Amino acid sequence: MNSISPHIMYKSECDKPYFVDKSMILQELLPMVKQGNHHVCITRPRRFGKTVMANMIGSFLGKGQDSRAVFSDLLIGKEKE
Repeated sequence: MNSISPHIMYKSECDKPYFVDKSMILQELLPMVKQGNHHVCITRPRRFGKTVMANMIGSFLGKGQDSRAVFSDLLIGKEKE
């Protein structure tokens, strides 16, 4: 099992030249979390960024990390709420 935090892994993905910003999925995910859903199934085809998405969610919702620096330049960081 990998011991590197999702925050560090997602931050390194954001710095890659061919990074695709999929952060707006958080806008759909957050209402589900607020309603108390602890398990959400996100399916994607093989090699479609499931691990990167899981690291993004872990970085955004994780405790002990200041994720504002990572998300401020992404689409979700430009949202009002």
